[in-house]
Amino acid sequence: MELEHGNILCVSSNTEVVFCKHSLNCNSSENTNASTNQNEINGFGLTIFKEIYYTTKKININQLSSVWCLLNPSERLKTFRNDKNYDQILLQQDQNVTLAFGSLISSSQFKCAASKFCFTKGPNSIWNLYFAKYNSFLSINTEFIKFQLKRDHIDIHRGVIISARSSHDFIMHVCLRGNLEEYTSKNRQFGYERQFCLQNTRDEQPWQSCFSAMHFSIHNEQKNTNSIYQILCYFIQFFSYHSIPIHFGSIEFLYENFIYRNNLLIPANTFIGQYACHMLTSVGCQIYDQIVNDDILNNNMFYLLNGNNNDDDFVYYIFERLRRLTLSSENYFLQLLHELPTIRNNYYDSYLQSTFYQMDMVWTKYVRIPWFCFTPTRLIIKPFKFMRSNRVFRYISNVTQSMGFVEFRDDTGSASLSKELVPFLQHYLQNGFWFADRHYIYLHHAQSQIRQKQFYFYCEHEGNMTREALEAWMGNFDREKLPAKNTARRTQPFSSTEATIEIDKKLVGLIPDLKTTDGKYNFTDGVGQISSELNLLIHESIGKNVNDGDYISSVLQIRYGGCKGTIAVNPLLDGKEKQLLIRPSMNKFECEHQMLELCKRSLRRHLCLNREVINLLSYRGISNAHILVVQLRNILWLMASFVSNQSALYVLREKILHVLPWSKISFYSHLSKEPFFHRLLLTTVTNNLCQIITRAHIRVSKARYMFGTVDEYKVLKEGQVFVQITNEYGSKTVLEGPIAITKNPCHHPGDLRVLEAVNNSYLHHLYDVLVFPQQGSRPHANEISGSDLDGDEYSVIWNSELVPTSPNPIPYDYDSGPSPKPLNRVVTRNDRLKVISDICEQDNLGRLSNIHLVLADKFGIDHEKAINLAAGISQELDSVKSSQHPYTSEQIKQIILTADKTRPDFMQASGYKEYQSEKILGKLFRSARRLSDTFKNLFLNNNNEIFLDKSLLHNGYEEYIGSARNLYKQYEYEMLEIIGSYGFSNEIDLFCCIDSHNMKANERSDIQQTAQELLRAVFQNIQKNFHDDLVSLHQAKAKAAACYYVAYTDTNDKDKSMLSFPWLFASQLLADYSVISEDEQQTNDFMENTFISDSILNDYLKQQLPSLINLLPNDNQFTFMELLEICFQNACVTNNEKMINHAEILIELLIKTAKTIHSN
Repeated sequence: MELEHGNILCVSSNTEVVFCKHSLNCNSSENTNASTNQNEINGFGLTIFKEIYYTTKKININQLSSVWCLLNPSERLKTFRNDKNYDQILLQQDQNVTLAFGSLISSSQFKCAASKFCFTKGPNSIWNLYFAKYNSFLSINTEFIKFQLKRDHIDIHRGVIISARSSHDFIMHVCLRGNLEEYTSKNRQFGYERQFCLQNTRDEQPWQSCFSAMHFSIHNEQKNTNSIYQILCYFIQFFSYHSIPIHFGSIEFLYENFIYRNNLLIPANTFIGQYACHMLTSVGCQIYDQIVNDDILNNNMFYLLNGNNNDDDFVYYIFERLRRLTLSSENYFLQLLHELPTIRNNYYDSYLQSTFYQMDMVWTKYVRIPWFCFTPTRLIIKPFKFMRSNRVFRYISNVTQSMGFVEFRDDTGSASLSKELVPFLQHYLQNGFWFADRHYIYLHHAQSQIRQKQFYFYCEHEGNMTREALEAWMGNFDREKLPAKNTARRTQPFSSTEATIEIDKKLVGLIPDLKTTDGKYNFTDGVGQISSELNLLIHESIGKNVNDGDYISSVLQIRYGGCKGTIAVNPLLDGKEKQLLIRPSMNKFECEHQMLELCKRSLRRHLCLNREVINLLSYRGISNAHILVVQLRNILWLMASFVSNQSALYVLREKILHVLPWSKISFYSHLSKEPFFHRLLLTTVTNNLCQIITRAHIRVSKARYMFGTVDEYKVLKEGQVFVQITNEYGSKTVLEGPIAITKNPCHHPGDLRVLEAVNNSYLHHLYDVLVFPQQGSRPHANEISGSDLDGDEYSVIWNSELVPTSPNPIPYDYDSGPSPKPLNRVVTRNDRLKVISDICEQDNLGRLSNIHLVLADKFGIDHEKAINLAAGISQELDSVKSSQHPYTSEQIKQIILTADKTRPDFMQASGYKEYQSEKILGKLFRSARRLSDTFKNLFLNNNNEIFLDKSLLHNGYEEYIGSARNLYKQYEYEMLEIIGSYGFSNEIDLFCCIDSHNMKANERSDIQQTAQELLRAVFQNIQKNFHDDLVSLHQAKAKAAACYYVAYTDTNDKDKSMLSFPWLFASQLLADYSVISEDEQQTNDFMENTFISDSILNDYLKQQLPSLINLLPNDNQFTFMELLEICFQNACVTNNEKMINHAEILIELLIKTAKTIHSN
């Protein structure tokens, strides 16, 4: 579309135009060639309808009132300004401008938060607009305040609504997800200073509201349409650049009708009540407006918070469920009053009887604590943080009342705080904050939290002890005189752990560390020993059935008293008095705590390559073709799931939560076509393709992540390791031959080592771990990224295609830098706060890693610039313990300049000119993107209909539809509780464990584990209820069929339908099912059966890949998989990337075949 002068949208012929309206009864415009499609809802909950204009059409946007029109900008609008320049537009005296912050309270009305948030430009005021280079931000500069708008401030799902009443004015409403950055200046000559809100007294509430929208309007008194048109085009170009939806529609500003005309004075009897109320109003101004200015709702809220029952669980439930509803895309203009009765009834009728509620009452490994998020302008209250417990939480009697999880964010949501915001962070760390008459003070943090600016705060009054007393209970840390190390030591009690068994310290032995002759290196840094008997007791304490096939780990990562590290099984300790042996390198501080706490245990963990590892493999001589083939095998594995039942089972069993009865489901031979499993496959494959494209996360066979440990028997020589792997059935295999080992992060050429795996019977009690020797001039673990054995996980690769044959480079000396000097006194709280401020201010690890990728691509990983930066990254990584940062801000700027202003295509870096990388990461990126695009074009954005397989409707199922529907309602409620509590969108995202609003990378395993436990409990309860009224197999089959019918004829939208329901009863549902079907035979024919010279595939090869014909077997008989293997092997042997292209074409053919089969 083209925007012309006079606010006319010019729509070229054969163009689809998207409109939005409240009602489905949308009147088509006068264009008789238009067709209307009414089946979608946008981010405002408005109905979308589309019209295809077969002839050129002009739409006067001044006349749009009840209908919004979505702009599809022309290339001219997208490139209206040269974004390599800084552009400043001085607003003229005759231009009246209004800037206001508040909320859209309906699809046609905007309300400002308060008069102080409304700014107007008079004729004598000097305002200007400023558009930065590469559209990194735009700013609106008033007389003495500057507001800066970045992409991440904007709600990208809803975007912008522009109202144009005439050609000499326009009104713009930008939907926000965060308040704008605000800068003030008493005098423009002295520049602007960033503003942030600080609470200084108990009663002070300095924070702004969470603005949901920004209003910007401009009116030219002199009717100068050209300047208005130019300004509007500047804004459109900025939003288009960032892919922000732009609507044209009409929004009325309700002047003098402010959201904050009344104060929120609803008292609450309890802390939970106040917390819950603030949690809801933190969503945004539109919610606050309803609670304060709707008298009926206000009275309802008052009664809720101050009723006679004082039931905190009930109050929290009501407000948290209201919050969930307001955050869903279709409920942007939700009326809270209308939802209250339903939520109340659900609490008593369903929630209190739910498995979710029962499980929530008995968690011992997890806690829920208040979650506060501070930004420069806001205090955002979030639902209780659900997290793994730790030593401190188990000691405190009431964690929910006394602890707070506090994070600091910029208003964009970023954890990266600029230097100007460090005082904002320091203020709260030093002084704490008041909430609901409780004073929270900084206690400490877990080691993994500090770079995310996340901390634990403590309320002494509710904890019934002072902070000093609690810190004294944690242990004595005074012997560590380095402030950074002292701070790091104090994180130990906050490590996420599971309590196992108490072990009297008299039964714990101390054994020496094993060091090099010069004492510089430690072969046993962080590793101790445990008897197999004690190891079994620990596994029993965490619920493992040691006598019935549950996996028993041979290495445990633990916390015990003041010790941290790993302990490896040693059967020689069985029967001894002391069956737990600790080394000095494990002992970090003095503590009387005697509970052995489990952090993590050794398991079978599949390995994925990443960009850093791939760069190292390429540098070590692994050809591009070999690595490309590994990626293509990964993608083939994913795509084969759409044409092969067995492949679908493999993918689903590995990738989704381990809760469904796959042994029974495996009898069903339509998995890739069946609606529920097809959706699981679509989501799983899409997510994995995204990981491959954006992070080069490539699944590798014959490779795993493993804990490192040491050879206690001294049977391994320098250059040797011992690796014994197990499979899912428990059988063990000892690896022999060269293997590649590294550990993330790995940037230096020497961080990847090739060592010799050998067999030795002395070490057969260790499995799924990497055993290093205790001999040599330097520990191999230390050579690999400066690692140790206290819980570091190594990437271990024995896939011969990926094991380099070149000599190991000289490893980097990670201990070569000057050691920081300890204090000659005890480290104080102020010392530790300074360490934390320095880390938060100078946290550049992510930036440096990205720059290293650029330098490695442009100059090579062994170039001096890349090697120097690799050393700097190592120092930055260790800065949390050393407090020494390798670079100043100015030095980092110089390094960035070294990387120039272009970025390789695989980084997909916005704001930079992109070039096509010819190194391996670029080739992998383009190969994966090509196949991903083919997959998405064919499989996504299709209407995946839900069909009934009538062969599953057993005789007599009609009789059980009523009871099946009741059971389905119970299941639906349970599932929606789990989905909502984790912030998932639907059951598919839950099973695939992706797309959670609350999920961070380091929380994924916790979410997977708790979600699995909840689902298993729900499944068990539903299956029990299923069998209550059944006496025969015939009845069970009929009822299972009824469950299938009820779920698959549910009229709810796909985010609320529960297609997983009938598969809980797979053994009954599939009791009479035929294992092989014609469809399965057809797909297996394509994958495995023989093609002959006159086959369709052969004809396709002659047309598309004639050079491949010469490589076919002499008898001209081949299978599709044999053909792919020919491409793979030829590519690897000859390093012929033309064969890679052939393989990509064949996989594209497989994708197209899968789509054809699915469509039939």
